[in-house]
Amino acid sequence: MKAVAGLASSCRVSSLRKMGGRRTFLLVNLVVVLLNAGLGILVNLTAFTTRTGLRHRYLTLPSDHANISLSSSSLSGGEVLPAAFGVVDVSGNYTTHTFVWPAQEWAVVTAESRLCLTTQASVEHLFWLAWQSETWTGPMSVSIFVPGSDYAVAAAMVSYLRRCFPNVQERASFHLVHPRTRPPLPSPHPELLHLSCEDPEEANNILLHLRDENEMRERRYPQNLMRNLARRTCPCEHTLTIDIDMLTPPYMAENLTGFLTEMKAGTPCWKCAYVVPVYELAMVIPYPPDDKIELLRLLLKGMARRFHVQVFAKNQGNSHLQYWEVEPSRTSASHYRVLYNITTYEEFWEPILVLPYTAPLFDERFVGYGFTRNSQVYELHCRGYHFQVLDRAFLTHRGFQTTSTYPPSRYAQIEINRVRYQMFKRELHARLGLPAPPALKVPPLRQQLPAILARKTHPRLPSKITSPRKQAALVKGKN
Repeated sequence: MKAVAGLASSCRVSSLRKMGGRRTFLLVNLVVVLLNAGLGILVNLTAFTTRTGLRHRYLTLPSDHANISLSSSSLSGGEVLPAAFGVVDVSGNYTTHTFVWPAQEWAVVTAESRLCLTTQASVEHLFWLAWQSETWTGPMSVSIFVPGSDYAVAAAMVSYLRRCFPNVQERASFHLVHPRTRPPLPSPHPELLHLSCEDPEEANNILLHLRDENEMRERRYPQNLMRNLARRTCPCEHTLTIDIDMLTPPYMAENLTGFLTEMKAGTPCWKCAYVVPVYELAMVIPYPPDDKIELLRLLLKGMARRFHVQVFAKNQGNSHLQYWEVEPSRTSASHYRVLYNITTYEEFWEPILVLPYTAPLFDERFVGYGFTRNSQVYELHCRGYHFQVLDRAFLTHRGFQTTSTYPPSRYAQIEINRVRYQMFKRELHARLGLPAPPALKVPPLRQQLPAILARKTHPRLPSKITSPRKQAALVKGKN
C-alpha cells in the first residue's frame, strides 16, 4: 500500500511539473509573439511616416568599397573602373563606359514602356534622381561625368540612391564618361559615412567630400556626348531627353506610353517631335505641381514662369506657350493628346522633345555651354520634322533663372560654340543639298563680353547690349 501511495504522489508531482512547464512554455511564446508584433508595428511606422516611404532612415556607407559591389556590375568590391575597357569617342578626348550599374529590371521595364527618360549629370546633381524616381515609373538611362576622383563620389551616390529608392535600383541604368587623360580614381580619404535617406541633397553634398581637393575641376562638360550615350543605351522606340534637374509630374510615363501606343495604332509618325513645355518654379514652392491645373494656378500667382524667359526668351519662345496655358479639355484622360501644331521656326529654339529613335542625335562637337540643344532642333527643322505640343505634359525646374551666377568661362564657351555652330550649319546644308546658310547677325561674343562683365560690376548699365564703342562710352561716363 505504501508503495502504491508513493507512486500516486510521484505521479501528481510529475503532473504538476508538466503543467508548470506548459505554462512557462506558453508564457515564453506569448512574450515572443508580442515582441514580434511590436517590432512589426515599429518597422511599418518607420517605413510609412516619411514622405518617400523609405525602409531605413539612415545608411552607413563605406566611401569606395561596398558601393560597387551593390550593383550588377562585373566589378568586385573595392575595384575602380578600368579606363582601358572604355570606348574612346570620335574626338579622342573622352572615354565612355556603358551599363556600369545597370537597372535590376532593365529588360522588363524597357519592354513594357514605349519611351525612355534619358539624362546626364555631373556628380553634384545626382540627388535629383531621388526626386525623379518618385514620379517617373518608366526606364531611366543616366550618363554621369566622372573625371578623376569624381568617380568615387558617383560610386557612393549611386549606391546610396539604389539602397534608398527602389525605383532607382529597378529602373535606372548608369553609364560613365570621363576625359581620356583623367581616368577614374578612388577617393584619397575613404571613410564611413552616415547618410539619411530622407535628405538626398544633403547626402550628395556630404559625398562630395570624397573628391581629391588637389584636383583641378573639369570645366569642359561634354553634354551632347553624354546625352547621346544615355539615348543609345535605351532600346525603347522613343526617348525624352531632359536635364537632370527638370522634374516630371506623376503618371507622365504612363500617359506618354498610352499616347504613343494610340499614335502607333493609327498612322505612325516617324517625323513627329512632341514638345513638352518647361516652367521655372519659385524657390519657396516646396514640391513640384502634380498636374497642369496646379501649374496654371502657380502661373497666375507669379510663382511659376516659362523656362529661361528672363535669361533667354528664345529658349521656349517658338513653343507659343500662351496657347498651352489654358485649362485642359480632358483632365481625366488616361494619356496625353496633341494640343496644337507649331508651324513656325525661330532659330535658337530649345524645346524639350519626345523623339523617335530614328531622329538625329545631338552633335558632339558642342562641349560646354551654348548651342548644345538648339543645334539638334535646327537639324530636325531642316529635315522636315513636325513639332506638336502635348497637352497636360510639362516639366518643372526649381528656381527662377538669372545670369548673375554665370561665370566668365561660360561666355567664353558660348563664343567657341558659336563658331562651331556656323560650321555645323554649313555641313548640314551641304549634306541635305540646301543653300548655304546666312551668317549669324549677332556680333561675336568677344565684342559683347566687356559689356557683360561691366553690367555685373555696374548694375545701372542698360541690359540691352549695344555696340562695343557705345558701351565703352557709357562705362566711361559712369566713372
